[in-house]
Amino acid sequence: MRIKKIILGFCALTVICWLINLQFNPVAMNGRAITHEVFYLTGVLAWGMMTMAIVIAARPSWIEKITATPMDELYRWHKRLGLAAAALTALHYLNKALMAPVLSLMTLEPVVKASRGELMGWDAFWSSLRGFAVTSSQWATYIGLALLIITFVPWIRYNRWLSWHKLFSLLYLLLSIHCIRLMDAADALTPFGLVNITATVLGLYYSVKLLIVGPGSDKTVKATLSRVVKNQATTLVSLRPDKPLSARSGAFAFLKTPGNEKHPFSIATIAPDGELTFAVKALGDYTGQVVPALQAGQKIDVEGPWGAFFPDWANPKQCWFAGGIGIAPFCAWLNDAVHTPHGDIRLVWCIKSKENDPLYPRVQALADKAGVRLEIYESAKARLDVKTLFSKNMPQKLAVCAGEKLALAVIDAFTRGGGDRKAIQREFFQWR
Repeated sequence: MRIKKIILGFCALTVICWLINLQFNPVAMNGRAITHEVFYLTGVLAWGMMTMAIVIAARPSWIEKITATPMDELYRWHKRLGLAAAALTALHYLNKALMAPVLSLMTLEPVVKASRGELMGWDAFWSSLRGFAVTSSQWATYIGLALLIITFVPWIRYNRWLSWHKLFSLLYLLLSIHCIRLMDAADALTPFGLVNITATVLGLYYSVKLLIVGPGSDKTVKATLSRVVKNQATTLVSLRPDKPLSARSGAFAFLKTPGNEKHPFSIATIAPDGELTFAVKALGDYTGQVVPALQAGQKIDVEGPWGAFFPDWANPKQCWFAGGIGIAPFCAWLNDAVHTPHGDIRLVWCIKSKENDPLYPRVQALADKAGVRLEIYESAKARLDVKTLFSKNMPQKLAVCAGEKLALAVIDAFTRGGGDRKAIQREFFQWR
């Protein structure tokens, strides 16, 4: 994953540029100067983390290619970047308190205030911004930490949670004043200052874009619903994009209905004429109420394709593991398997019961046609013993699309049985 190298590279570049600055502008060995430098370094690092999180949230069309990381995995990094930014912000904010034991051993050099005449025009405006930059950043930090806590509250409805999450873009605009105004003028054109300015410009662009046109606007097109079939807890949604989408089997897309935020769903079927079908299970308010109420002929937005959960036909012995609605991308894989030469493939699917799952007949028919061995485990009768999943049949490759707990258990069983962790392919469900 290149995204990890990009993040570590940014951190290394920031520290190196900071050290270069110290060579040109040596820090005085007193409490005030050292405190300022720690403030500066933790602040720019936190700002860079927040900038990268904003860029991922904006979902520009180039991001998967540049980072070599699929979007579902990028959102996991988005969460990590947010937590890293919060931790560095806390260090930045509590800098004096944390460094008090060290600073007590040093002198605190007094600040010599220059005598100035009356400021006019731009100078007066720039000077007045300092107080606002300090005060507004404190309030923005409090609000940001509150929003971060809300992120981990599971009972908040998705639409409301996502609407509140958008406030981070507004906070970024506010904090940008703090980051630019409180940067020393002498540092502005140094390597360290340019890192700060570059991060700010990039983050401002995508913050404004998020607020005005929303995420993924570069890959969003209108689509017409051709069929909506509700069967118990699962709804099959078929649509025809106004412009062709270069979707591959295993990709996913975001769907946006009027009055709601975008939601990601795996593409279950890609028809030759470009029609896309999504299998949506009622797992929440949106999937259980809004999606089943959709009607053929309705216009919605579709954003994509995203992801890299694609089949690997070159591997001779594979196991595909699906949990519940995680079968959706494998439906697309099975369609491809009908026309693609492949080796020994074992498809394991955990569902509540065959009788109550509307996708079962389709999956069984596709598996038979494609020559894929289908194993069904019905929790209503007997739960799968994950520990014995690979005891008699160890594959060379494992592809998993299931809930977090089940997916981790399957991956653990695979690696304990001698499977190569590099041979694991996974699509992530939980993004919040």
